[in-house]
Amino acid sequence: MSIQFRLPKERFTAAEERTARIILRNEGHEPLELRDPYRNADQSLTYTLTGPEYPDGRSVTYRSYVLRNPAFILAEDVAPRVRLGSGQAIEFVVQLDALFPTTRPGRYRLSARLNQENVTATATPVEFELVSSSASPASLGFTVNAPFGTGTMALWLQEADGQSLLLGSYYDDNNAEDLNAGITMRPATVLGPVEPGTTEVLKPWSNDIQGGGSVNWALWRRGTSLLALAGPATTHKPFRFDLGEAPERIVRPPLDTANGELFVPVLGAGGKTLRLIRFQTSFDATEVTPGREVGRVILPGAPIATRATLQPASVGNGISVFLVEESQGGVDLHHVRTTSTGRLTRVASTLVRGVRAMPQSGPGLWIDPAGRLHAALVAASPKNPLRALLVEARYRADGRLEASPRVTPLEPLPSPPVAAVARYRIDAHRGGELSWAILLEDGRVLHRQSDTYGGLLKPRSPVAVPLELFQSRAVYLLCVDPVLGPTFEELR
Repeated sequence: MSIQFRLPKERFTAAEERTARIILRNEGHEPLELRDPYRNADQSLTYTLTGPEYPDGRSVTYRSYVLRNPAFILAEDVAPRVRLGSGQAIEFVVQLDALFPTTRPGRYRLSARLNQENVTATATPVEFELVSSSASPASLGFTVNAPFGTGTMALWLQEADGQSLLLGSYYDDNNAEDLNAGITMRPATVLGPVEPGTTEVLKPWSNDIQGGGSVNWALWRRGTSLLALAGPATTHKPFRFDLGEAPERIVRPPLDTANGELFVPVLGAGGKTLRLIRFQTSFDATEVTPGREVGRVILPGAPIATRATLQPASVGNGISVFLVEESQGGVDLHHVRTTSTGRLTRVASTLVRGVRAMPQSGPGLWIDPAGRLHAALVAASPKNPLRALLVEARYRADGRLEASPRVTPLEPLPSPPVAAVARYRIDAHRGGELSWAILLEDGRVLHRQSDTYGGLLKPRSPVAVPLELFQSRAVYLLCVDPVLGPTFEELR
């Protein structure tokens, strides 16, 4: 009996998936019968990893891994038997990142030994390297009107060996075996390298709840160019649109419709022009086509905060862009909507008196099944910057204000604010529930449920700015693990 490892590559970052294919082959002339060593009930095949994180070596069997992990169930106590004729082999893909959750850079050596009553074998060791890397804050993508408990796709940049890599991974908190397990963080996939100078990596929000009509877009910016990834593009040959100038900002999030279109609202240089850029592709597309500008409106002034969203696909692919501008008497709220043909409407504006902008405050938006836009913003009192206020506005389906905005005082802040966020739930079952959070100078976070949970949250990891929330079974704040990328803290 022989054991052989095959690695897909020899260099990995700590965040990405690390696998090894293991092949067991009967090298003898007679058939062999043995317990299936790839079942989680088996403990006859032992994997050993030696390296900077495990200088004395760490040994694991599938049974020991399953028994120590509350998220898994040991489905069987005795592994079934398999029969291998002469020259026959069985093989399996080993999730090394699960068996050996290593983050320390350096060279690692993987070996394995099979020990059953009638057969023993030792693998020829293989080596791989874990390279030093650092992660940027992630962008989270969500699906409008999705079923309750749907997870989020995250995109971020991972710097490794002087190169910027685009990474993506899926996160959820749907662990039925352990309701208190929090977010399940799957290993990341490397989507490819991107050019130096890449900024603003963004994951679009989608309204394709079936997942069959839309394509899976990613977006980033380099200088004056917007670059997008979806089939048939690659990070080496992406979809591209040259804005002709460095934009003031990309309005978050980009929007991916069920028709396979990616819409990107952009504030032009100086912030007084809103442009709408569109990319389009399909699952069976064979060519990378250029993006194009499909709308442009002049704004009354330069916004200090922006947000975009789109309708549930059941009522169309309408887009709303919400912009907040400081003014002498308060803040001006501007709403721009797309028409049925995809063109931008005229700006609908309203002044909210008696409030001032809070630093880096991200608005929250939700379009309900009737097509009305709900908008929320965490602001401050002009007389007392430690007095937080929640501003809420609602707009009709034609884009115009439905009623006067409502201003609600929040509890006093114990420290000056650094950033804030408001977010509506957008799922089909609890859509419209509002959460908010405020990051303070002292590093603590005040949020909607602070009173319920007995005080402010002190996150263990650095908080991602701009702030972002993931609303699922619980409400989570997006943070940054410097090596692994996205991490989440429950707001409690």
